[in-house]
Amino acid sequence: MKSPLGFLVMSVAIGLIQPHAVSLGQSQSAAERLGKAKKEGAVNFYSTWDIGRSGVLKTLFEKRHPGIQVNVFHANAAAMNNRLRIEAQTGRHDFDVSIPGEIFWKGLQDQGLFAPYCAPERDAYPTELKDDRCFWTMLNLNTHVIAYNSRMVAKNDAPKKLSDLLDLRWKDRLVMDPQDYRWFAYTLDKWGEEKGLELMKKLAAQRPHFRPGHSLQIQLLAAGEFPVNVMAYGYRVEEMKAKGAPLDWYADEPVTITGAVASISRRAPHSEAARLFVDFLLSREAQQAMVRFNVVPARPDVPPNPVRLTQGLRLYPVKPELADIINRRVEQFRAIFGTQ
Repeated sequence: MKSPLGFLVMSVAIGLIQPHAVSLGQSQSAAERLGKAKKEGAVNFYSTWDIGRSGVLKTLFEKRHPGIQVNVFHANAAAMNNRLRIEAQTGRHDFDVSIPGEIFWKGLQDQGLFAPYCAPERDAYPTELKDDRCFWTMLNLNTHVIAYNSRMVAKNDAPKKLSDLLDLRWKDRLVMDPQDYRWFAYTLDKWGEEKGLELMKKLAAQRPHFRPGHSLQIQLLAAGEFPVNVMAYGYRVEEMKAKGAPLDWYADEPVTITGAVASISRRAPHSEAARLFVDFLLSREAQQAMVRFNVVPARPDVPPNPVRLTQGLRLYPVKPELADIINRRVEQFRAIFGTQ
């Protein structure tokens, strides 16, 4: 069966030599860099974040750097990555900075889209949230947690680890997404393929219910239609909880995560402004601004709201290279859980 995510691993043969991971422009003074960026006058930002979040970041950056306009192109992750792929194939070079999902990044880089930039702000980020060649840095953390309805399940009885979901008490009582391929891929990577597949087969034997969309699943959980959600995003649970929903969660550590990663175009039309904008995205100011939108910032010195979303949790390293086997993981997921 052909995977709808096939473009993730599509590779176009491009005869180019990747540039070394040097900090482009750092030999210049800050004033020189800013002067060049202002001469360019704009930066084209391809954003997979919602319009509200992108708009706040645009406003903050333009206020900090008058004379440099942020042109935002917004699309969901799948549409964004399809556009970037097509632009690469047709020789268009419109974007300066893009934030694709981490699992999409490898397929795009195989087409030679991105350039390294060792932004000074990267030093504030842990090694598991960035690559060692300065091509990408994680900006936000969608932590994978096990959510439960706190009216239906006592805190001490709630499943705390994935293996706890295999208890017979949860048979026919679980809800999960029919396309949680990234979670599946990360879990198998964390557990090891043999043990991971064994876990998933036993989980499938629990006859979980499938509902598309993590927002819908959390709403159904809050309404009491299901007591446990196999994989929820921590921030979504806390967002609903803050509104009075009877929800809570546990994280199976090390916690697997997904999110957006920032990268600069190899052929950026506004290269200096692009680097300046990445500096901004990684800064405390930008990361703090994102907290207002219930985003879990990747920068450790900017706590999320509430702080338990990351405080004290061990994180599993982000691995864009899992894109190389995502098609196989999609087929395995479908075969085990009987989804399409």
